[in-house]
Parts: sequence; C-alpha cells; structure tokens
Amino acid sequence: MITKYEVYRMAKIGCVAGLVGGFALFSSFFWIDSEVGVPFGTFYKMVGMAVGLHGLYAIAFGFIAHMLVASLIGATFCICSIMHKMLHISSVPKGIVAGAVTGIEVYAIFFMPITIYVMMPMIADHASGLYAVTEGDMQIARTLVQASDKILWGSLVLHVLFGAVMGLFSSMMLYEDYNMKQKEKKEKKPNWQKFESENWPST
Repeated sequence: MITKYEVYRMAKIGCVAGLVGGFALFSSFFWIDSEVGVPFGTFYKMVGMAVGLHGLYAIAFGFIAHMLVASLIGATFCICSIMHKMLHISSVPKGIVAGAVTGIEVYAIFFMPITIYVMMPMIADHASGLYAVTEGDMQIARTLVQASDKILWGSLVLHVLFGAVMGLFSSMMLYEDYNMKQKEKKEKKPNWQKFESENWPST
C-alpha cells in the first residue's frame, strides 16, 4: 500500500527533476527563436501575451508558467512510477526511456491541442492586426505563423529532451532507494535457504 509519505516524497523528487528538465530547455528555446528568426524570449512572450500581458511582463509570466508546468509534470511522473511495479524507475536507462515517453505523451495530449487551437489562432489574430500591438510584435506574429510547422517539430524534439533529462535525474535520485531494496532481497534469499537446509530432512 502506498503511503502519503511516499507520495509526498516522490512529488518532491519529481518537482526537482522537472525543474532540472525545464532549465535544460531554457537555452533550447532560445535556439528555436534563433532558428525561426525571432527575438530571444519570444516563446515565453507569446505565453504571456495569451493572458493579456506585454513586454517583459509577458516574458516573465511565460518563464514562470513554463517552470511550474515542468515541476508539475515531474511530480506526476514520479508519483505515477510507484503506482505499479512495471513503472518503477529502477535504473537510469529505464528512467531516461520512461521520461522520454512521458515527454511525447505531454506533447501529444497537452501541447499540440493548446498550440493548434489556442496559441496559433491567437498569433494569427496578432499577425492580422486584430489586436492593438506594436509593429514589431505584429511582424513577429507573422514570422511565427509562417514557421508554425518548424515550431511544432522542434517542440516535439524539446519535449523528448525534457522528458529524458527529467527521467535521468529522477533515476539518479531514486537509484539509492532501489539499490538498497535489491540488496535486501539478495540478503534475504541466503537466510531462507539456510533455514530450509537446517529444518528440512536431507533426501
């Protein structure tokens, strides 16, 4: 049975791993901005603009929202890992693979629908001048609309990278726990064999 302490502890580990994965993508978002041809911080700025913010406030809001979501994903990832024996992060390779798969799931279930049905229409409205924005923001929006396919594919790669980094750090932090459990199992087996040899008659 899973205790509240285990859930709380896994949530803390997951939050740390998620934040590490989020910071790992920090420079990658600037790489995407450079590839698309927009100013650094545009990804975060678009997130902030979706809630009506502009300028540095929009960038700050986007960054904070990104890190909060990353920590939430990490916490959910680690909590789910104790729900079933097959999901246990018992090794570094398993953690990396599980994290990468989680990144793909987050991309398909959350990122794609939000981007296609919320972000892209909003950006298209900014590009068409529907909102009162500066000429610079309007030009950025037009560039993003034209590069939408590149953004979607690049985001898939980043989600896999995020998941792999998150899984790596989760497995590193949990390695000692699972290693101790494996040692305990190995130590119990010789004791059982010894008990059997002493109490069962020889044939």
